[in-house]
Amino acid sequence: MNILDMKHIKKSFDGKIVLQDIDLQISPGEVVSILGPSGSGKSTLLRCATFLETIDSGEIAYNGKSVVTTEGDHAIYPKRSDILEAQSNFGLVFQNFNLFPHFSVLKNVYHAPLKVQKRTDKDEVISEAYDLLTKVGLSDKSDAYPCELSGGQQQRVAIARALALHPKIMYFDEPTSSLDPEITAEVLRLLKQLASEKMTMVIVTHEIDFARAVSDRVIFMDGGLVVENGKPEDVIDNPKNERTKAFLKKLHV
Repeated sequence: MNILDMKHIKKSFDGKIVLQDIDLQISPGEVVSILGPSGSGKSTLLRCATFLETIDSGEIAYNGKSVVTTEGDHAIYPKRSDILEAQSNFGLVFQNFNLFPHFSVLKNVYHAPLKVQKRTDKDEVISEAYDLLTKVGLSDKSDAYPCELSGGQQQRVAIARALALHPKIMYFDEPTSSLDPEITAEVLRLLKQLASEKMTMVIVTHEIDFARAVSDRVIFMDGGLVVENGKPEDVIDNPKNERTKAFLKKLHV
């Protein structure tokens, strides 16, 4: 059973079509990288998958359970409690960290399990949060505040915070786009570690070498369409579509 099924996804903003009849299926343990030029619909697709944007029409299901359906030409969304249940399946890491500036690093990680998941054993939640900070190499920063951290450290805290909810799938939207090259390497090493642990991930990225190394599958989008979808060695090293070839040539791949 797939963790995520998106079928016939259509989305427009002010009459401009952004996603055109997109299908996306993600199976457990799979790492999928989404490539494409700016404005191709990559981030919008992620935002639709995570209910931060509504689709115009199509279907979205998690673990075989339908969440969004379509009647006629219009998407039908369920009640809020059903959306919250679907959201419990995933963690989302943005490019701009979005940490709570008035919380310590440790509290940024343990806050959501207590407030969102309503877990009652606070000591257990805090212990898990500390273990996650150790995992991302920041156990010594547990009492620090976000303003005291580098960009790469803040992004690793954001990843620990998402992992604290025990998601079945992790979404990353350009997680290194606001970081300099040296700090980018820190975050990419952590994502490679998660991939080696069979964490299911969908990563919107412009890091071509990383996508080639870590992905089970690569999707290339352009103009709101999935132009190519296949193994990294096929899509990146031997693309068939002229749009994919032109995009990679610009990046000197």
